[in-house]
Amino acid sequence: MPTVITSEIAPKTIAKRHRAYWGLLCAPLTLPLWLAPAETAQAAKMIEEVVVTAQRRSQSTQDVPVAITGLTGDNLEKFGLENASDIGQQVPNMQVSGPYGDVQPIFAIRGVSMSDYNSNQASPIGVYVDEAYQPATYSHGANFFDIERLEVLRGPQGTLYGKNTTGGAINIITRTPGIDEGFSGRVKLGVASYNGVAVDAAVEDTLIEGMLAARFAMTSKKDDGYTENALGGSNASQTDSKGARLALNFIYGDHFSAVLKVTHMENDAYTTQVRNQPGVDVRDTLIGVGDSNGFIDYLGYSRPARDLDFHEVESNKVGPLITSTDTVTLSANYDFETFSITSISAYSDAQYFQAANTDGSPLSLLEIDWASDTVSYSQDLRISTQFDGWFNVIAGVYYGYEKLGLQNLYSFFEDFPDARVVEENPDTAGLAPFLIDYGILDQRLKTEKTSLAAYSQFRFQLSETVGIDFGMRYTEDQNDLPYYNTSRLSYDGEPRGTYVPGNPTGRDEAFTPAILSPNGIIACLNDFANCGLVPQYTHGPYTLDSQPALSVTEREWTGKLGMDWKINEDIMVYASYSRGFRSGSYNGGVYYLERDIDDAYARPEFIDAYEVGIKADLLDGRARVNAAAFLYDYNDQQFVNVVGISVFLENAGASEIMGFEAEIQAGITERLSLQIGMGFLQTEYKELTLAETTTIADNNDSIDLAGNELISAPKVNASISLDYDVLVTEKGYLAANVNTSFQDDQWFSAYNDKAEYEETRQDAYFLTNARLSWFGADNRYTVALWGKNITDKEYDVYAIDIQASFGFTYFLPGAPRTYGLEMSYNF
Repeated sequence: MPTVITSEIAPKTIAKRHRAYWGLLCAPLTLPLWLAPAETAQAAKMIEEVVVTAQRRSQSTQDVPVAITGLTGDNLEKFGLENASDIGQQVPNMQVSGPYGDVQPIFAIRGVSMSDYNSNQASPIGVYVDEAYQPATYSHGANFFDIERLEVLRGPQGTLYGKNTTGGAINIITRTPGIDEGFSGRVKLGVASYNGVAVDAAVEDTLIEGMLAARFAMTSKKDDGYTENALGGSNASQTDSKGARLALNFIYGDHFSAVLKVTHMENDAYTTQVRNQPGVDVRDTLIGVGDSNGFIDYLGYSRPARDLDFHEVESNKVGPLITSTDTVTLSANYDFETFSITSISAYSDAQYFQAANTDGSPLSLLEIDWASDTVSYSQDLRISTQFDGWFNVIAGVYYGYEKLGLQNLYSFFEDFPDARVVEENPDTAGLAPFLIDYGILDQRLKTEKTSLAAYSQFRFQLSETVGIDFGMRYTEDQNDLPYYNTSRLSYDGEPRGTYVPGNPTGRDEAFTPAILSPNGIIACLNDFANCGLVPQYTHGPYTLDSQPALSVTEREWTGKLGMDWKINEDIMVYASYSRGFRSGSYNGGVYYLERDIDDAYARPEFIDAYEVGIKADLLDGRARVNAAAFLYDYNDQQFVNVVGISVFLENAGASEIMGFEAEIQAGITERLSLQIGMGFLQTEYKELTLAETTTIADNNDSIDLAGNELISAPKVNASISLDYDVLVTEKGYLAANVNTSFQDDQWFSAYNDKAEYEETRQDAYFLTNARLSWFGADNRYTVALWGKNITDKEYDVYAIDIQASFGFTYFLPGAPRTYGLEMSYNF
């Protein structure tokens, strides 16, 4: 019987308000115990064992008492998972959205996500490449090539991982060359729709017998883009990426080993384009100028009236999206008789630039140039014991450092507002004089983050079948904001003034609007002292000086307590309590008045998670059922709120998440196998109050959103995959895979259907992919024909409601139907 190394236990005492859920959580987990019939299906396929290092040891997923999905390199190829955005289709209770394409995915696991699109924010889902934490969110899509396996851990990671996270962790393990295994390699060529061309290649060999091996891998992928610009020119939503990795595997003697990996990845393509969904209703206005289907944005543009296809735009700015990521990781291990010492050292330098036509129109309403540079270092040093007795431990220390520089340029209203907007909404009348020739907002900031931690996880094997784990982690994070400046420029870049520092008005807004509307006059009468009778821009003289530097130090304890029970060699049940936190963060958005730490910084967020689960291999290894149920107390969730042209990073109060998920695999016959994933979520904000954005004249008006669902948290998500060996001959075999995923209705905004946000959502949809592959008898060559989204479903992956500021909702559509042909050769 394999030894269970790590596990979790639920405390005997749980708060009374959770007890009502406990029976509901536990009931579905007993289902697999009743599935095993007396006889197995004849000649059915065996389920593949997946070995993971999710708990910092090599273990089968079936021996790890946590919710984890492990995907081998073969799985990734079978499903056609080529980027981070593809993962969510196959992992229960996981969604992936891409506000800026594949290079900057936003992950959501079990309803835990980030709503902040600014590049200085850390994701609540930690992303690791070869055990090294990747802090820059725009680097999370950079390492999807030459992968050995992928691991997705669901639930807070507050003990063993380098960075505390509230939602989970994604481990990308790249291939390591084998020593004394001879020369080998692989070449894969592909062509695809939209003139797509892809090349992947890798070679490896032993350089010093018994001591040193090397592997070199490269990738290149390019296409013309699937978003057509009706105004002419190049398509948008392109792919143009290339990368390379050198891996060295070194062994010295019987005890010491080290692996060095150096990776460079870059992207230079035309960016994803926005679908502008206008929201200003002008059907009853007296002014009848311009084209409209009844709705326009603040410049009078009406995309629905233009009869454009779903993936067609009229864009005056199809700019580049450029990223570059360099990473170096060194993993060293020294094995003693009863313990081992492991060191993981990492360095990363990532740059990002995007010239975005944020309004998605042929007019200049809102255009943003984003630019960031992140440098990071980390060091993890740990000891792991391998005692034969009832006790083992993993303990270590961690150091991480990140330095980020950011400059964003926001160009507002270079074209004139439409007069019909004022007639439909009189509150906008006082804004018009300031928006005409406003110019460009130049926002610059620098942050530095230092993280120190000590951690340990103890394993107590009480008997051959029962084990207990207890883990604790102490973290000290220092977050500094040494520089922040917000200034106003002309459209040609000439200085006009500075808000931060130097705003003399005491008002955190770009300008004090003129009181021209009836609603504005009423608001002024209700709050005479602050209504701003004297209309003016709020900035002072131009400077590149910074507001006073800010610094915060956080000290937190997190950990896990768990128990697992091996009912027999094939079935394990477990229960756990874990606590995770996401470090606090500075507001990465625009503001116009110097802020102290209370207003410029969002507090850490915390999750207390209760989970019960089961892992079962049935039918003599021909079927597998893994399931878990969970309950989260989610407090102080970091949340971005867009009000006017200001962005506020806030703490959202409290939320509660309850859910269930299951993964089922079965070998039906010798040729046919089935895989099913399903997830169910019930999410609710318990405490959340945000600005009432429909009342422009009153910036202090708010709305209670308690009871709303969390963003990116569909109630139901599911996937099903069928593999069938269509033809088996002596020369090879023909295999088919068809997989379909389902996402239920979901909200892109915490407002849900309140404050006129009802359109900021995505209805339920299915995506279906297929792959037909011929494998040579000796597995030397493969030819595959594939298609993604073969029904050409139209759906959105991301949205922001900016109706109050610009009169439209910003949608980013998912990819249309794509197809291609691949050929690979192993040597």
